[in-house]
Amino acid sequence: MGIVCELYRMSDSKIEELKKMESEVAEEFLDENFANIFGKYHKENDTVFSMDKGWDITRFLIKQNDSTEDGFLKILDSKHIESGKAKRVNELLCGINIDEIKEVCDRKLMAKKQVYLAIRLEDWTESNFWNYIIPHLETYKKAFQKAVELNHGIVFHFH
Repeated sequence: MGIVCELYRMSDSKIEELKKMESEVAEEFLDENFANIFGKYHKENDTVFSMDKGWDITRFLIKQNDSTEDGFLKILDSKHIESGKAKRVNELLCGINIDEIKEVCDRKLMAKKQVYLAIRLEDWTESNFWNYIIPHLETYKKAFQKAVELNHGIVFHFH
């Protein structure tokens, strides 16, 4: 199967509550309320943004495009991103296009840095690789845009 990633849009107060929970309790809360399609907060492309196993490659390529002095996009390695920081992520994501992503793509480097699934995709054809990765980039952008519209943050959930 493999590790998939979901981005959950939620208010800063809900993120604070989540951060105060023990990790197992927080995982259970996310599984029951967001990951579960019958969950209280599960609304695909509104509160829940799902990505297949290419999430880490895409995150790596986004971070490779970070031109900020402080390397701000490393925040994508966090589990929780509050609304103020989500706004900055969104601004930076809006400035990244697929050509820039392709320009920094070094599949051998990703494999060497043990980016999840990079070794398996290293030998894929260019078109297959990009047809797989581009939707993941669009999902990152969609999730942060929706969060910013509602003054919310983002929580990363892996399962």
